[in-house]
Amino acid sequence: MADDRLERILELLRTQGGRLTTSRRAIVAALLESGLHVTAEDLAEHVQAAHPDIHRSTIYRTLDTLAGLGVVDHVHLGHGPAVYHLTDQPHHHLVCDACGAVVELPARALSALRRRVERDYGFQLDPGHFALAGRCAACAPVG
Repeated sequence: MADDRLERILELLRTQGGRLTTSRRAIVAALLESGLHVTAEDLAEHVQAAHPDIHRSTIYRTLDTLAGLGVVDHVHLGHGPAVYHLTDQPHHHLVCDACGAVVELPARALSALRRRVERDYGFQLDPGHFALAGRCAACAPVG
């Protein structure tokens, strides 16, 4: 399944006009291996552990290129560094102010809000860049 997902993502990269270099393939594979959200720094360490010849600057430039092509998004999940995730499984984020837990929402969960904001205020909301902050069930006050 991971190989199928890798090939789908690489095909998306191809169709968006991106070149398929060894570095890009390694970076996309590392994004898949690393899980859902990874900082650029953590990704660089992961990639360089397997491919020491891929320079850190190449990893950062590739992340920027992949973001520009719509293959990855970066999101701010609170006060720490931005994290990256692949766009082939669109979602939004909730982050708990108390414990830092991150909850993923399906993209459709905010569709009604996006439509209402556009209708009522003439504003096209882009909720993907930042997490919505609040309290998770474990940290929310009872009562």
